[in-house]
Amino acid sequence: MKKYIKKTVLVLCLLMASLLAFAGCSSGGEGTKKNYSLNESTFFLVMSNMLYFPEQYLGSSIDLDCFVYEVEDVVTGEKYSCGVRKCSSGYGCTCGNDTVIGFILDYDGDIPAARNQSEDSSDKTWIHIAGSLESAEKVYVNVYAYANGEQTENIEQIYFYRFQVDTLQEIDGTGLAYYVTK
Repeated sequence: MKKYIKKTVLVLCLLMASLLAFAGCSSGGEGTKKNYSLNESTFFLVMSNMLYFPEQYLGSSIDLDCFVYEVEDVVTGEKYSCGVRKCSSGYGCTCGNDTVIGFILDYDGDIPAARNQSEDSSDKTWIHIAGSLESAEKVYVNVYAYANGEQTENIEQIYFYRFQVDTLQEIDGTGLAYYVTK
């Protein structure tokens, strides 16, 4: 009889634990929102996943450290302020051995100007931003391709998602990884 009671209590406890574990899950709404705090070890993994599955991140709060990167569409002339990190080619642009991964920043305040953008160094304008992915719609930007470190006349497209910045703070990038591929 004691074994039967123990088994019944164990089954009931497991059932209750399962119900509690899934109580926060839902097919939409507040239960699906998460907080993503991208750091040195998670930046590349989360960003590359976000490029392929942006719908998972809509409505979630995201904060990260990145550097300011300004890009101009060579066809339309439209200019964009972005928050990025450097990574391997294949994530965004494929014009060389490496590229940038990040967001177009939509912010009501002032975004600091990019510094040493074309240099392969960590001496950049670093910022900490918090906000959310606005939509799963890609923004395509036409840029000149590079070959052997030289700009060519060939045009290729890179894409970003729009990030609604709630807070932006300029930070000291010392100790932050400029190149985030893991």
